[in-house]
Amino acid sequence: MMFLFLVLWCGVSAQHALGDNTESLLKGIGLGSGKLNLGGSLRLRYEYFDNYNIKAYGNDKSDTILLSRLRVNVGYTLPLRTKIFVQLQDARFFFSDLESSDFGPSCPYENEFDLRQAFGEIRKIAETPMGFKIGRQVIKYGDYRIFGPGDWGNVGRYTWDAGKVLIETPSFNVDVFAANRVLYLKNRFDDEHFPYHVFAAYGRIESIPRNKFDLFYIIKQNSDEVARGPAGVGKLLVNTAGFYGKGSWKRLDYGGTFAYQFGDYSQDSIGAFGFNVEAGYTVCERWKPRLAFSLSYASGDKSPDDHSYGTFDGVFGAVDKYYGRMNLFSWMNLVDVQVGVSVKPIKPMKLSLDFHRFQLAQARDAWYYCTGKKMRWDPTGASGRDLGDEIDLIWKYRAHRHVTLMAGCCAFFPGNFIQSTGPAGNAYWAFGQVEFKI
Repeated sequence: MMFLFLVLWCGVSAQHALGDNTESLLKGIGLGSGKLNLGGSLRLRYEYFDNYNIKAYGNDKSDTILLSRLRVNVGYTLPLRTKIFVQLQDARFFFSDLESSDFGPSCPYENEFDLRQAFGEIRKIAETPMGFKIGRQVIKYGDYRIFGPGDWGNVGRYTWDAGKVLIETPSFNVDVFAANRVLYLKNRFDDEHFPYHVFAAYGRIESIPRNKFDLFYIIKQNSDEVARGPAGVGKLLVNTAGFYGKGSWKRLDYGGTFAYQFGDYSQDSIGAFGFNVEAGYTVCERWKPRLAFSLSYASGDKSPDDHSYGTFDGVFGAVDKYYGRMNLFSWMNLVDVQVGVSVKPIKPMKLSLDFHRFQLAQARDAWYYCTGKKMRWDPTGASGRDLGDEIDLIWKYRAHRHVTLMAGCCAFFPGNFIQSTGPAGNAYWAFGQVEFKI
């Protein structure tokens, strides 16, 4: 509570301290034939955990952590739609029972002064639809469920060394790219990658009024025989094809994603899919009360020894934004039924309350944690599918054009599967956050 009070006080004070001309002094600075744009953000978040942490659930311990993340941006725009952009990041954590040594070479809390983005971009070369974007970059599309930056995490979930071909027309845009996912290293330069390559095409139809419709095809590949499946070690080839859509009609808004996966996982053939459908209804203009429903599904593996692999792998999207704020689950072998209500008492403030009902899609497959690793597994299926329930209460307030405040408290109540497979018990999480951005 003391930290939350400090967060509120800092936000209100900053509203008066920062002038409205701050941004104009840092943007559009004439330099040579182009313009220089400076920016950045500082985010501080205090979290409290009870009976779980980022590594595991059911540890019967409580912990607190203070997260700090500083990002500094330098952009330079030139004529003919040319841009150079560099972003530096420094992420650290304090006051936790966890130490940096408790993690491997990569820590989701720590990334001391490093290069997060550095790319060059040119669009519509010689008035054609063609362009390029090359270098270290964030890749995000749609609602971030397929490709997202994962920015809630202190370090960030995804950054890529990539080369893109950009095709832009009045009717549609298509990005075709090859990318390697950057492995964040705790205390040295991020010069390593995850052991796979990604090739993708992502298209956005621009000609449908009040609606969005995207199509995508993604290849995740590792030709080295390092994928370890139930039948042994082999190659990895995951093809993901699908679509994303979003729209509105009067007070109703709706959206959805579908993705089908096929290929090879070790010695098994992949046949998996994931989808989400969601809808919201804004009751009236006063306070904008919105009732929402969402169903997220990710297929699981029916049997570990049938040479068919059915676990949907979650692609490269956000986790916390969708499958419970406590970060207990991934979009893998999961059924998540969510209902919620939100209100906006004043324009820059939002208060939301959500309820999640979690189940395994397949009883013989595992519960996959936010890291994508198996947390609990009963290959017999005797423990059932009931994972439990989660309640999330989140408050967000944009106190100033440069200052955003957030706070929340959440509770998880385990179901029969968790109670049958190891230490159980309710888990709780609370946080307070302030972010300064220019």
